[in-house]
Amino acid sequence: MQIRGKMDEKELEFLLKQGEGLKLEFKESYDSNLGKDIVAFANTEGGRIFIGVDDQGKIKGIKITNKLKSEVQDLARNCDPSIHIGLEAMDNVLIVNVDEG
Repeated sequence: MQIRGKMDEKELEFLLKQGEGLKLEFKESYDSNLGKDIVAFANTEGGRIFIGVDDQGKIKGIKITNKLKSEVQDLARNCDPSIHIGLEAMDNVLIVNVDEG
């Protein structure tokens, strides 16, 4: 599992204000649809999924555990073909960086 370098506060703020789009998705919590979002990003130009952020870009926060990180990583690894992702955590938000597939 790859944990990328921390994003700084300004970049996080900028992305939250920018809102959802072609390369950015917000999810309030981890759910079964995450796999579809990972595949969609991998099939295009890649992107980022912020878990713990509502659709309006407000940080709701989630409890980031090793179990949660493993579940997200397993989801990507179990795709066919497997999808390479990177994870980082900031302000109780889990950021899933999806590479172009």
